[in-house]
Order: sequence, then C-alpha cells, then structure tokens
Amino acid sequence: MTFDEIVSYLRADGWPIEPLREKTVRSSFRADTRAFTFFVHAEGAYLVLAVVPYLRLPVEEDTAQILMDRLLHLNNEMVFAKFSVDEDGDVILSVEYPMAHLDKTEIRDALDVLTYYANTHWPEISKMGGPPPEV
Repeated sequence: MTFDEIVSYLRADGWPIEPLREKTVRSSFRADTRAFTFFVHAEGAYLVLAVVPYLRLPVEEDTAQILMDRLLHLNNEMVFAKFSVDEDGDVILSVEYPMAHLDKTEIRDALDVLTYYANTHWPEISKMGGPPPEV
C-alpha cells in the first residue's frame, strides 16, 4: 500500500484526518478517560503511528527516572508497541509496521494496538508524568 492508500482507508473507516506534510497526517481517538492525538507517518520502509506527546516527563529528575524505568518495563510486556522519550521530554507511544505487503487488516491491527495500549496504560502512567498534553 502507498501512504495515500493508507490515508484513504483511514478516512473511509471514519478516522478524522488532518494532513500535515507529504507523508504525515494527524488523527485522534477518544479513550475511556481522555482523547488522544496521534500521527500517521510513512518513515522509510515503515508505517509509524505515534501518540505524541502521550504525556510529559516530570521536571523532578528522580520522579522522571521512576517513570522512565516503568516505561522500559512496559516495553518488555507490550507487543508491537513501544514507549520512548524525545529530546523535549515528551513520552511517545508508537507502533511501527513494515510498509512492504501492508494491507487493511494490518492497518486495523496497528490502530487497535495503539488505542489499546494508550487506554490501558493511561491510568497508571498519567499519575507518574507531568501535566497532560493539550488536546
């Protein structure tokens, strides 16, 4: 699938789409306790879906370290998803799928994984992080 075909599928499936760049769009979903904004991006050979920011690292170094340790532990438990932290202190939840041989069922799987982990881990992780991002 091409990136344009992926975006067309998302639109047809009812996802709100806001084009940002040639290979990047923004969308969102409503979870149990809040709405999440995520980006869909074609990066080289991979389709990346990423909630940026999922939340922010706390400013206190000790508290930030506790959160990062927990994120590493969760990365070991999660399948097809990972937490990371960017240079701005934003915690990111992402899913990456290879674009080669990608089909609609794999796009649906990627969305399911992203929304599941975003919703599942928010109650615990939100208590450990900085202020929730503006949606």
